[in-house]
Amino acid sequence: MDVDFDHTTFTPRTYESWKDRADAARVAYVPFGGGPYYGYEVGVIDAMHELGIVPDVMLPGCVGNFIGLFYHMALVEGLPPTTYIDRFSEAGLMAEKDYMKAPIPPLFPMRVAAWMRGFASYYSSPDAYKDLFAPELFPDVVKASLDYWANPTERNLGLLTRNLCVWHPLTRLGLGGYYFAPIGPFGELYDPTQPEGWIHPVINWASVYGEDAPIYIMSLLQIGQSQVTQATNCIDHPLFAPLDGRRLASASNLPWLIAETEIDGNWYRESAVRDVATLTPSALDCLPSLEVLICVQIMDSNDTATLSIHNGNHDNYALQVTEMIATIGDDDLRQGQALLANRDKDVEWIIIEAQSDARPHWTHENVARCRQQGYEMALRQFLNSEKLRPFIKQRPAKVVPQPSRHRSHVSLLRQAREDRMIAANTNKSNAAE
Repeated sequence: MDVDFDHTTFTPRTYESWKDRADAARVAYVPFGGGPYYGYEVGVIDAMHELGIVPDVMLPGCVGNFIGLFYHMALVEGLPPTTYIDRFSEAGLMAEKDYMKAPIPPLFPMRVAAWMRGFASYYSSPDAYKDLFAPELFPDVVKASLDYWANPTERNLGLLTRNLCVWHPLTRLGLGGYYFAPIGPFGELYDPTQPEGWIHPVINWASVYGEDAPIYIMSLLQIGQSQVTQATNCIDHPLFAPLDGRRLASASNLPWLIAETEIDGNWYRESAVRDVATLTPSALDCLPSLEVLICVQIMDSNDTATLSIHNGNHDNYALQVTEMIATIGDDDLRQGQALLANRDKDVEWIIIEAQSDARPHWTHENVARCRQQGYEMALRQFLNSEKLRPFIKQRPAKVVPQPSRHRSHVSLLRQAREDRMIAANTNKSNAAE
């Protein structure tokens, strides 16, 4: 299959090399995504780096595709593991105080810019203005108003709102250019005329496809299909599609950020509606030596019913979408665990789950808070893992953090048990030395 970058400028790995690496892969990093909750995934990377753990394979989803790929690039290039992730955060996040006043998240402008051009192009034609006034539609507004007054149901309120918006000149002014631009609701994330320019930092495909690069597998969902397919960092893979900018965009196109992406005549979109992470049979079956899966699951939000004008519409929507995807994430874990159990694979699942105090804010403060919590939880679980112990190359540089005060009594008891187990394992290790 074709890719949207020039792979003749470097030598991509062969399928044989990819398969050898996949056959030998023992530790997988599985970032589930979760939009502004991605700080947890970064915190887990911090903990892996501190202990010298290097994953052999990435099985991401949603925004985890970017986090996994930027981490992947840094590993190959010998850079600090969050070098590219930090640049991504710097470009896409805002300060909390500014974010709460913003009507749209900070990541929107890169999509909205294309819509603005379409809007300007639409109203450069005098013919566009004749459609602003539609007096023939006003009787429908009157009828819908009377129907709602006589029978105030939600359906009648919806009909009134729709008819009012369709008739009102100001609404028609906004929606005229809005739907004229052929780029989807909020503008297209992926620009086929500039395949390298739609994301910062730019993807270094030579690193992604390098001979020593970890295995990278992500999910794609073709419109109208019930099952996801896979893309990976091997151009001549016989079953999986090659990874490129189009596929990265389509696999991460959150419903309110991007329209569908066309690839080879087919249309693709966000795969999280089927699989939040790439824990699919086709992906897991090509990794026969897996011993540990380090999964970072997005929060199962209990704030979805708490809609507030102070949060902004993007927060209200993000909370509801997060709830939907978090539920799918539970299913992903169960299905992946059942699959490996049926294959008689003795695999340890280390699951770091976001806490209920995380917020759907694309802000520096929220990502930093999530990152610290992810680091603390990951460090504790890593040090308490039997199967992961051979992959730990160094002791933690810091004291294992104590649990945060906001946690429940049950969590504190669980944490105390973990502390005792960690202390016992540390004593055993010291005695062995």
